[in-house]
Amino acid sequence: MSDFGTLTLFREKSVVHRFMELTEDDSADDAPVLDIRSNRVTIPVKTKVSTIAVVVRGQNIPSTMRMSAVVLDEIRRDQNVLRDGSGVDWHSMWRRRVSKYENDYNPANWVSLHVAGDQIFSSRDDNRIIQEIESLAVGEEVTDDIVLEASQNVLGALDDFAVEHDSQTAFVLSPGPEFHRASILERRDRKTGAFSMSARHPTPQTPVRLSHFMNMNADLMELLTLKSFLDRVQEMAVENTLSKSNITPTQVQGARARRQALVESIETFEKANKVIYRPDRPNFN
Repeated sequence: MSDFGTLTLFREKSVVHRFMELTEDDSADDAPVLDIRSNRVTIPVKTKVSTIAVVVRGQNIPSTMRMSAVVLDEIRRDQNVLRDGSGVDWHSMWRRRVSKYENDYNPANWVSLHVAGDQIFSSRDDNRIIQEIESLAVGEEVTDDIVLEASQNVLGALDDFAVEHDSQTAFVLSPGPEFHRASILERRDRKTGAFSMSARHPTPQTPVRLSHFMNMNADLMELLTLKSFLDRVQEMAVENTLSKSNITPTQVQGARARRQALVESIETFEKANKVIYRPDRPNFN
């Protein structure tokens, strides 16, 4: 039987520059050779003999969280996937979590799964730099030195690189015997806010499934992003600048339909479980 520690999602950004000879005006070429942006969920899996580091990477926060929910369910079903996950159809499971709206308007979306540093699955063909970083980090914090070594392994060990790495916590999920709790850091209008939510277990014998709680939070995060997008669309319409953007009426209609589907999904979870928000329930309208 496996147990899960605290799950944490980080926004990760790494920029790698190659040292260049100075030009006549004594300025170096500023173009990065690598610009690595992704979200990273760390999942400590506690077994009888050890704690295994599981990591899910992804292009955006909701998708990374939904793939993490898939992984949680698979480990609950059969912890042997921690030793050999090759028999699991991760691709099909991932594709079933991608909405039509996401598929239509974010074709660059991707995820990958890493267990004890080994890449088990990637939805994109070239995931070499992430794969190399995770093989060195093995579930631990990603540092400048790790990104530097990974860059040297992928691009060439003889080159000299400079690394700028930034990691920010965006989401923390704490499983518990009485309730699951999530803390969410929200960025909007260049400001950062925070709120938390918890779902109390009906009984100790019938806990809220952790994957369901993760999916609910993924819906919430996507809903807040869509709200921000639609608010911006409304502002552009008032300013008569919408026609100058690449946002189409079809996309706006799709975003509204997706928002409604997410609201219904969240409300269904809230009706089925005792959910408490601190300080207040977010405004989804």
